[in-house]
Amino acid sequence: MRILTPAKINPLLYILSKREDGFHELYMHMVPVSLFDTLTFTHNDGQGLNFKVSGADFSEPPEENLVVRAVRIFELESRETVNLNVILEKHIPSGAGLGGGSGNAAGTILALNHLYRKSSEAEGLLSPETIIAIASELGSDVPFFLEPSPCEIKGRGEKIKPLLEFPKLFLLIIKPPLSISTKEAYKKCLPKKQTNLPNVCSIDDLKSYFQNQFETSLLEQYPVLSELKTLLLENGAFGALVSGSGSAVFGAYYNKKLQNQSLKKLSCLTVGDIFSCETMVTYSYF
Repeated sequence: MRILTPAKINPLLYILSKREDGFHELYMHMVPVSLFDTLTFTHNDGQGLNFKVSGADFSEPPEENLVVRAVRIFELESRETVNLNVILEKHIPSGAGLGGGSGNAAGTILALNHLYRKSSEAEGLLSPETIIAIASELGSDVPFFLEPSPCEIKGRGEKIKPLLEFPKLFLLIIKPPLSISTKEAYKKCLPKKQTNLPNVCSIDDLKSYFQNQFETSLLEQYPVLSELKTLLLENGAFGALVSGSGSAVFGAYYNKKLQNQSLKKLSCLTVGDIFSCETMVTYSYF
């Protein structure tokens, strides 16, 4: 089995408060985009999990990778031994605020639940409630990636509501040659209570609320992020933001023509890795 796992952007992200459990109370919009990693699953002869990564140089031990962690939790919950070769091909940059690892984890859970189902007619081995519980245990963003679509997200990430009228965006994402730890970004963020939460149905609505509260601390720490935002705006983007906790910066365009024109200009500069993609209304892994 081969699946593609998407990235995400946050056109709106409010950090409302610090919670007693150590997490932060959030209000954000999370939107899947057409930038993908690839996961391939093949059966082996009782050799357990054989996990490999290409396209990225991770310093973490394999057992700490979210794909491997997803496999181990699935084994505990299902009481199945996973005898698979799993290859992760990375195209979504890490440490960028694009949710690549969370998407990998969600895709792995869903793929295993499909592969180990008891019959071809069954939807999966584990119940939807158990799948959501596993996703929540793996990370705050992972539940979103079980059924990626534009969503309003509250709490620490577990309260998810689809945004049915969210406008389509054409995007350029720039990943500068630096990565930002999500944990460190949260340590330095400045929570702020918000009383008026937005209703976004059009691009005009979106332009009014385009905001990422992480920027209040990130732009001061990493001046290159401000430079990239300015560069995108000067090249036709109607809005530009750091995605999530960074370090990727995305520019949003009204149409594909403007997106392509900007890509042509920016590709001549040494600004980092540039990705051209679009927001997606919905996404299915298989």
